[in-house]
Amino acid sequence: MNTEWLQSFSEAVKQKSLSKAAKSTNISQPALSKHIRNLENDLNVVLFHRTSTGIELTEAGKRFHNRIIPVIAELNAVRQELRQFYRTTPLAIGSLSSLATYYLPSRIKGIQFLDRPMTLMIQNTSEELVQSLQEGRLDAVFLDTLYTKDSLWSCELFKESYYAVFPLGHRFQSRKTVDLAELCEEPLIVHQAPCDTRKRIIEQMDTLGKKPNIISEVAFGDFIFGAVASGMGITIAPEMMAKHIGHQQLFALPITNFGKKRSISLATQNTKLGQHLYQSLSKVVG
Repeated sequence: MNTEWLQSFSEAVKQKSLSKAAKSTNISQPALSKHIRNLENDLNVVLFHRTSTGIELTEAGKRFHNRIIPVIAELNAVRQELRQFYRTTPLAIGSLSSLATYYLPSRIKGIQFLDRPMTLMIQNTSEELVQSLQEGRLDAVFLDTLYTKDSLWSCELFKESYYAVFPLGHRFQSRKTVDLAELCEEPLIVHQAPCDTRKRIIEQMDTLGKKPNIISEVAFGDFIFGAVASGMGITIAPEMMAKHIGHQQLFALPITNFGKKRSISLATQNTKLGQHLYQSLSKVVG
């Protein structure tokens, strides 16, 4: 028994006219009439007499109306309660650290267009974000597109290159780009595993038959660029991070052959929420 059928039935009783009921519920009269027929077929009774002035309930219709009105009222109350719950329950957003630092801050207002409070959870890898999303601990995630699943709604937001970051005075300071092969022997500072960028570095150097010369591992939350500025070694980072080295004693060069660019997507389990989030983000950016 479809709730739309019940709503059409209730409104028809109230209006005593199928045309008025259709207008009130903002559907066509043929559609409302079909709802009534479907309900009658499901119950195996005739609910209305059609008269020259409109419609009247049959005896079976009166019995059904008396029993179903409290049910409809309860359904409406449940619907209203859940809508209120939705509006007051925080929207749980998950993100990689780099995106939470450099991409999301200017776009938070767009997310708030949803008129819901919001919480932000930062996780180290896209794989962890997907798992949290699938387990229901997060409502939406910003992650590397490579880790999106067919079962999820997702939309690519942007692509970016990878850059090598060096301390001032490094022998490559006069260069405009750097080749990945030239970086294989450089002392490399990376985040501790698991880490998306670390994994990508290892994969790309492996295609050259090389292994990265990792001399230091920095915990998430610690400032990896500070270790580079101190002269300990170099690092490889997504473009958005490399372009925010600011006044530090560092410089960054794009890596010419670091495979495909890093692709970042928004992913959710709920298509409607995903589309709403994407549109809200676009309003701020555009």
